[in-house]
Amino acid sequence: MPSIAELKDLKVYFYDQRDKRFIRAVENAGFEVEEGSVLGVVGESGCGKTVTALSMMGLLESEPGIIGGEFFFKPHDEDVPELEQALLKRFRHKGEYRKGDLLNLFYGLGKYVRFEQKPYTIIKDTEKWLRRNDRIMEHVRGKSISMVFQSPRMSLNPFIQVGTQLKNTIRRFNRGLSSHEVNERAEELLLSVRLLQPEIFMNMYPPSLSIGMAQRVVLAIALSSNPMLLIADEPTTGLDTINIHRIIELLEILKVEMNLTLVLISHNIKIVSAIASDIAVMYAGIIVERGSKKDVIKTKKNPKHPYTEVLVSSVPSDSDIKRGKKLSVIYGSVPNNKLAVTACPFLKRCPYAEGKLRKKCESACPELTEVKHGHFLRCYLYQK
Repeated sequence: MPSIAELKDLKVYFYDQRDKRFIRAVENAGFEVEEGSVLGVVGESGCGKTVTALSMMGLLESEPGIIGGEFFFKPHDEDVPELEQALLKRFRHKGEYRKGDLLNLFYGLGKYVRFEQKPYTIIKDTEKWLRRNDRIMEHVRGKSISMVFQSPRMSLNPFIQVGTQLKNTIRRFNRGLSSHEVNERAEELLLSVRLLQPEIFMNMYPPSLSIGMAQRVVLAIALSSNPMLLIADEPTTGLDTINIHRIIELLEILKVEMNLTLVLISHNIKIVSAIASDIAVMYAGIIVERGSKKDVIKTKKNPKHPYTEVLVSSVPSDSDIKRGKKLSVIYGSVPNNKLAVTACPFLKRCPYAEGKLRKKCESACPELTEVKHGHFLRCYLYQK
């Protein structure tokens, strides 16, 4: 299948005013999302998953924010002329702005960023970049790319009825519909997310919804624009086990019914593996493994990054729970993200880093290398 999105070498830094140092949030992250697929992005809290998603949505405002990378994306066909005009109007910069049907939403970023090495300094005209990025993203955000955030109740206005919020979004992205058509569309969307009495939910206020119901309402709103890409950031946060499985099952059903392309973000690799076709594993702001679900998780004989191994083994099976087996633990802590990456970030927690291999791991951060077709690893264990 053709790609609908390609993220390349995303680099996101923030600045700590107290320590007067830069914080490395994401370092050279990248992946492809094929049309109709589900990409799972997994890793511990703080590894850069949400920052990556917010970068793709153009919602990062902290300074300096995005300092490098390209994001090629295929919008709705009817939005291409206006989006292309926003990218090129009174603006020319080195680098590609288009690759086939994909447009680079970060086109021109380099014009606003420069670096000095001694001392290491990032100089960015953040205000001008945000203005430009907003002009570009207004043709994409919420329409071609929608996002479901971690806290569904925080995404809804507590003082406005659910139906009003949903219908306002439908009107925004589906101009020309009559009031009757908007109301019908709202009920259809609530039914599609399995809220089976839509007329009741339309008149409810968000505080009266359970977390599971609120998540379904937010999902209905996100789907109201028929997005090309849906990003679901920890959609099961705060849910009990039953509702976790229901939300994941619902996403799987919607993927088929609406031909959704989905990026699913979670710290739980088992949840992601339930519906993902491809998986990217992040650690300390860096992608350490990327490939098909079969290569990354399912096939035991395949090479795996040591961090992926521990993530998979830390999720208990039903038989483990029945036997009372203790969970696997990742000893040690994540490296300081205020320091430059001069070694493998997983070095101090890796059970394989011994002898000559350890010296290699200490020398430099390994490159993301293709160990077999479509399967990439950032580990010296599998590099010649």
